[in-house]
Amino acid sequence: MLGGTRFVGRHIVEECLRRGDDVTVLYRGRSPSPFAGISRHVLTDRRAPTIEAAAVLAEPWDAVIDTSARDVDDLRPVLPLLDGIGRYLFVSSCGVYRRTLGRHGLTERAPTIAADVSHPVRASATRKLRCERYLRRRLNRTDVPLLTARLGLVIGRYDDSERLAYWLERALRGGDVLVPMDDRQAIQLIDALDVARFLRDAIDRRRTGVVNVAGARTTAQTLVDTVLTSAGRAVAPCRVGEEFALAHRLQPWTEIPLWLPASSPELALMSVDNSRATDAGLTLRPLADSITDALGWQALRRSWSQRWLDHAREQDLIKRWRG
Repeated sequence: MLGGTRFVGRHIVEECLRRGDDVTVLYRGRSPSPFAGISRHVLTDRRAPTIEAAAVLAEPWDAVIDTSARDVDDLRPVLPLLDGIGRYLFVSSCGVYRRTLGRHGLTERAPTIAADVSHPVRASATRKLRCERYLRRRLNRTDVPLLTARLGLVIGRYDDSERLAYWLERALRGGDVLVPMDDRQAIQLIDALDVARFLRDAIDRRRTGVVNVAGARTTAQTLVDTVLTSAGRAVAPCRVGEEFALAHRLQPWTEIPLWLPASSPELALMSVDNSRATDAGLTLRPLADSITDALGWQALRRSWSQRWLDHAREQDLIKRWRG
């Protein structure tokens, strides 16, 4: 396991251990590992592997699962050291697809973005796409089967993106909650538990190629109502609407996560075709179950990013909206 101590990677390791797999975690140590004493750990920078790490990478592996490669520089030092591996599973992102306003049902054959590491939004996806292409070229030479899993928007325990936590925390806090999204805005979420189970199954089933691992499509209204209802607090959603929110210079996604205006090309990423994955065995938990689990985790940590809309400004805007 390359990575494995944070969010999706952590869920994958948990699923592997649950099935009795012998797991080795190769990681940098920036996040404490919850698997210390349970699985073998190798502490190293993958861009400059230690002698121990190089020896471990050269061992025969049934599968290598890579959740931590963010750029080609993360792959170049590692791949030459791998010898005799059964298969390689690379965790990528649906963010590699080209956004076209009004386009629905992005399949694995949809056009990908033009490489642009300077773009403030798409730099990360550009690097992931470069990783995909590099892996295809290198592993094809050695006949190592490759599965590239392009993940949609993932939620669940251990989520360090803080996107869903914004809404979970407001639900747990209670009171008035500003909601700028159009009720019909598309949202597509997948539980990290479902991702982990599918990817672990994909190894046993020898899946290869590219697969979109995304959830079922729902609406902003359904998501917000599910979060607020599941929290069991006295919460009042204030649906101020996009026009009001934009007029008061609220920033979609970067200030209020999961909000995408009707004019945003990013909405294309909320309409990803997951039929290849579901045909291959992907099963999806009900949204309410995922939200309940996430609320339980949020209730324990009670933390969220300070970059989001702060409480004081939120309440001031609600007062203005009410007149």
